Amino acid sequence: MSRTYQALKKAENERTSSRTPIVNIPVEPGDRPDVLWTPGAEAQLEYERMRVWITNPGSRGTRLQTVMLAGCHRGGGTTTTTALLAATLAQGKKFRVLVVDTNFRTPGLYRVFRTRSNGGLSDIVGAGSPAAESHFQPTAHENVFVVTTGAVPHCPADVVERVAADQFMAQLKAKFDFVLFDAAPLLEFPDSYALAPHVDGIILVVEADRTPIDDALKARRELERAGGHVLGVVLNRQRDYTPPFLRRFLRTAN
Repeated sequence: MSRTYQALKKAENERTSSRTPIVNIPVEPGDRPDVLWTPGAEAQLEYERMRVWITNPGSRGTRLQTVMLAGCHRGGGTTTTTALLAATLAQGKKFRVLVVDTNFRTPGLYRVFRTRSNGGLSDIVGAGSPAAESHFQPTAHENVFVVTTGAVPHCPADVVERVAADQFMAQLKAKFDFVLFDAAPLLEFPDSYALAPHVDGIILVVEADRTPIDDALKARRELERAGGHVLGVVLNRQRDYTPPFLRRFLRTAN
């Protein structure tokens, strides 16, 4: 067992005493990580739990509407988590959900949603850009729309800062019930910190077995230092190491 996994398991065991909620997204044995829209039953339950947290004002008094999802490093499953959360939010009450790719460094939403290349975020916030609505692309999932990055700018942080402008955010909120931002890796690029204080909340995506707990803690500190509000942590790709025959036996015994 790696030191990284031991650290993450310790963090998971301490989640009940932490102020930051931790959602565990398991990967069932045999699941292919590229089969995006077919999560296991246990994983789907966790996404539904996140939907309840986000849509229920609770003690906050106000509903969350703009949420940024970001991981510590690239390849940790942030884009997959963002896409599945968007699809889950759009179910039930038929919320209109917009997913915005602000990860100019390693964009992935265009592959996930199989969108066409007709411009994107950099075109919307650029000078003399056409109407933003022309870049809200519908997806195969009802009430889920996506905005890709568009042309990659020389300095992505500048574009992200313009996205964070109050007027632009207000326009998005007026057209959609929820806006999710798929952000660049926190410990590799500075872009996401420009957006952090301008969204209602942030979900930190941590990959089990690979993300050191020190990296996750550092990312959270940096987000809070930038003025962001961390809602909770998704422990992504958590694997069940119980042998299948023993798991079947335990189910039968229960």
